[in-house]
Amino acid sequence: MRTDLLAYVPAAVTTTVAAMAGRDRIHLVSKLALAPTLAAGVAATRSTRPRGRTTTLLAALGGSLVGDWFMYRSGQTEGATSRQQMRLGASAFAVQQVGLIRTLLRDGARPQPVPSAAAAGVMGVLAVLDSDGGGLPDPVLGGYGVLLGSMSALAMGEGGPPRPRRGVALGGALFLLSDAAIIVGQQYATTPRRRMVADGVILSTYTAALALLVHGLRD
Repeated sequence: MRTDLLAYVPAAVTTTVAAMAGRDRIHLVSKLALAPTLAAGVAATRSTRPRGRTTTLLAALGGSLVGDWFMYRSGQTEGATSRQQMRLGASAFAVQQVGLIRTLLRDGARPQPVPSAAAAGVMGVLAVLDSDGGGLPDPVLGGYGVLLGSMSALAMGEGGPPRPRRGVALGGALFLLSDAAIIVGQQYATTPRRRMVADGVILSTYTAALALLVHGLRD
C-alpha cells in the first residue's frame, strides 16, 4: 500500500513551486509535511516488516524533518548564522543517512566499483567548492558528505543483479544530485532567476529521492 503518496506528491509539488515563487510560508509548511507523511506510511505498514527496520526508518525520517527545518532557517539568514543553521541541518540529516545506510547494509548492499567511484568523485568536487577560505572543508558538512556519499554509493549499487531495486538506485543518485545542487547553487546562483532554477532542481530531486528510498527500503 502506498496511499501515503496521495498526500506526499502534492506536498512535494507544492513545496517546490512555492520555493521557486518565493512563497516562504507555503514552502515551509509543505516541506515540513514531507517526512511525517512518509513516516505515517511506514507506521501504517509496520506489520509487514521487522520492528527494528520500522524503527530505523522512522528515526531516519525524524532526522529528515529536523534537517528540513534547519535548512529552511539557513536560507532565511546570512553569514555565520546561516552557516551554523546549515551545520545543524547537516547533523540532523546525518541521522537520516545513518538510518538509510544501516537498512541498506542489512539488506546485503555492498559498495560497487562504478557507483562508489561516481559518488566519491562528486563529493570530492563538492568539498573543494564548499571549502572555507584556506581550502579546508567544513568538518560538520564534510562528515555529512561522507555519510551521503556512502549511502548514495550503496543505493546506486542496488540497481543491478542479483536483485535489482531500481527505485532505490535512482533515489540514491537523486539524493546525491540534490545535495550537489545545494552547494553549486550557493556558489553560482547569484541572480533571482538562477536561484529559482536552483530551488527547483534541489527540491524536485530531494523530494523524489526521499520517496524512492523510503518506499524502496520499506516494501
